[in-house]
Amino acid sequence: MSKKSIYTLIVVSVININALIAQTNKILLRTDFTGQVTEGAIDSLISEIKKGKEIRIGWQLDFDDDGHPDIEHWVDANFISILNGHVFNQITPIYRQIPKRALPQINITQSNTQWTGIIGTNGKLISRYIIPDLHLIKEEAVREKLEKRTKVKERLVATIWAIK
Repeated sequence: MSKKSIYTLIVVSVININALIAQTNKILLRTDFTGQVTEGAIDSLISEIKKGKEIRIGWQLDFDDDGHPDIEHWVDANFISILNGHVFNQITPIYRQIPKRALPQINITQSNTQWTGIIGTNGKLISRYIIPDLHLIKEEAVREKLEKRTKVKERLVATIWAIK
């Protein structure tokens, strides 16, 4: 192998290693399905937020409680709050979607129903549905069923906090 080939191989290897390190350094914090930190530190996340870094948040849901994620969502942090050493982000409302795990496919519904939530480094996802004109629904049984969906729901999720 020539010196030029060896030099090229070394340069390419260094670039690849640096790219790999840069990718892994983007994750600042992970929590598990019990809300416990499994990677990184909340203080590091707070420090990066205060430096003005843009943050993305992922969360995993475990519908069948087997300890493995069934679906993962990601959003850009738009409204961050820091309280008592924890970070919280309010999720901008989205139109309701329905995952079809068997296909796999994510479908959007025909209604104007939206979903929003607040997710925290404590692993809590507090969410609710927004159903416009709910009060106009005359059929009482239907209205009551939909009103239940608008109630605030709390669940523990695994979270991932990363620099964008």
